[in-house]
Amino acid sequence: MKESVDAFDVLAIVKELQELKDSYIDKVYQIDDEIYIKTKGKKKVEIFIKAGKWLCISKYREESKEHPPAFAMILRKYLGNGKIVDIKQHDFDRIVIFEVQKEQKYKLICEFIPNGNIVLVGEDEKIIMPLMYQKWAHREIKRGEAYIFPPSKINPKEISYEEFKEKIFGAKDVVRGLVKLGIPGKWAEEICYLANVSKEKLPNETSDEEMKRLYEKMRELFEKFEEGAFKPVIVKCNGDVDVLPMPIKRYEGCEQKEYESVNEAFDEFYYKFLRKEKEEKKELEEEKEKIKRQIKQQEEAIEKFKEKEIKYRQEGDAIFANYELVKKILEGEKNELIIARKYPKVIVELPYGDEKVKVELDLNKNVYQNAEEKYEMSKKMKEKIKGAIEAMEEAKRKLKELDKIKIEEKKIKKKRRKYWFENYRWFISSEGNLIIAGKDAKSNEKVVKKYMQDDDLYVHADVHGAPSCIIKASDIYGNKKEIGEQTIKEACQFAVSYSKAWGQSYGVAIAYWVYPWQVSKRAESGEYLPTGAFVIRGKRNYEKCQLEAGVGIVEINGEERVMGGAPSAVKKWAKKWIIFIPGDKDKNEVAKELAEIFGCDVEELQRALPPGKLAKKEEKL
Repeated sequence: MKESVDAFDVLAIVKELQELKDSYIDKVYQIDDEIYIKTKGKKKVEIFIKAGKWLCISKYREESKEHPPAFAMILRKYLGNGKIVDIKQHDFDRIVIFEVQKEQKYKLICEFIPNGNIVLVGEDEKIIMPLMYQKWAHREIKRGEAYIFPPSKINPKEISYEEFKEKIFGAKDVVRGLVKLGIPGKWAEEICYLANVSKEKLPNETSDEEMKRLYEKMRELFEKFEEGAFKPVIVKCNGDVDVLPMPIKRYEGCEQKEYESVNEAFDEFYYKFLRKEKEEKKELEEEKEKIKRQIKQQEEAIEKFKEKEIKYRQEGDAIFANYELVKKILEGEKNELIIARKYPKVIVELPYGDEKVKVELDLNKNVYQNAEEKYEMSKKMKEKIKGAIEAMEEAKRKLKELDKIKIEEKKIKKKRRKYWFENYRWFISSEGNLIIAGKDAKSNEKVVKKYMQDDDLYVHADVHGAPSCIIKASDIYGNKKEIGEQTIKEACQFAVSYSKAWGQSYGVAIAYWVYPWQVSKRAESGEYLPTGAFVIRGKRNYEKCQLEAGVGIVEINGEERVMGGAPSAVKKWAKKWIIFIPGDKDKNEVAKELAEIFGCDVEELQRALPPGKLAKKEEKL
């Protein structure tokens, strides 16, 4: 889930905040690291600022009866009734500057970078008051110091084509090159999509024409933001939630709710998702603290009960040890061991081993009854100890359950996005094309009918019981990509290796490829085609292939995936990989071993492995 605004979010929000120019600051409120600035005059709204995280116009401020903190009071003093003369983004960074005119011009500098601050600065650029004191090697945020902006990257809004090209060439791939320029990841991907350039393309393999398209699309995206052509949405996709100034390709096909303004969308998102999550966490922590206090109280009570249990038992023992002496005292005989008397009770000090024990005696009871009363009290203390231990164990169990909830939340957060092609067998060719294949008759039917397009190729092993494979004329993001000879060979090897040929322990098998117009669901007269079967008309292009399959860990959008496919492709993209040939080791046993090595689910590996027994050929772990 999105937890902070990015540079494009800030650009869009600041664009909308321009309508607050010439308004006046009424009051300032503060709750922890959250600031609300109430405006008056031209526009009456409340600006919500959360240090290092969030900015938007908000309607969700909660009333507080507590006295405003010192920082809020300082802001009221210096900015109250001041005129907002400018609101701007610093370069293309996650920093916003509110300029307020009173007897002098003040700046409220809001940083939305990690560990960001909110800093009030005077006309001399010196800090009047920060929300919090901070110190780094290059700058110090404290009263009286000159405010220094955090180190920033080059401003992509002002970069020339030659500088752009130079920066991209210094990166591992084009999308990382855009990120190096300060473009947020998802927007870097969007620029690649708009320019029809694979985000994983190596810079030295990117043509000058493609590089120019990337630069132009980046410029066009900035222009779109500068024009305020926003269509803000909150997106729900595969268990994740995001908010954007406008829709992007990444979330195509996901549930999206549109809003009238960027500020409204970001306000709703923060209130409904981030604040709710924060409150739930707070409630959880409060419940845990409450249980911890109970456990501590129970531990203390148990110690007291133990002391009393020992005390009462010793008193009972002391009474019996001094039977004759106690009998005489109960009969009214005066004795120097008596230290207090209040009828019908008397307190005496009885010898007990090397010590003396204070014992309260009841004059209306005999020796035996007094001793029994002490033993009964000792017994009650034991019962209380038992009850307190049981209550403490129950409290510890509850605490453990609450800790599990926290762990489960982390698991949910780590839930990764699922791509449409993961519903099938798939791999990325060494040239970057997506290859998909059916897993059964029903999915064979679907990959052909739903996903095969005119520019694609159809591949099938020349054996019964083989999957229908489609070579997409695009990458996994839908960017156009020509189908090369190497990709065709890899797809054919994929088709035979994930067919029944593997289980028959062949070393070599044949596959063929054809064009989409040669694939038909229309059978000859009098014939019937079952689900997943197709008629191929015209010339077939045959390839002889070794039965080998690779399985490895690849990274897509910063998330790890298990990919099974042609060995050359797996070697190209995977960080860790193993190449298999038909063998005698059970597939499920292999999957369990690999799950330990790769740190992933057994089920994910079972889906990626060929259908039969295996033998390891080579590996890189």
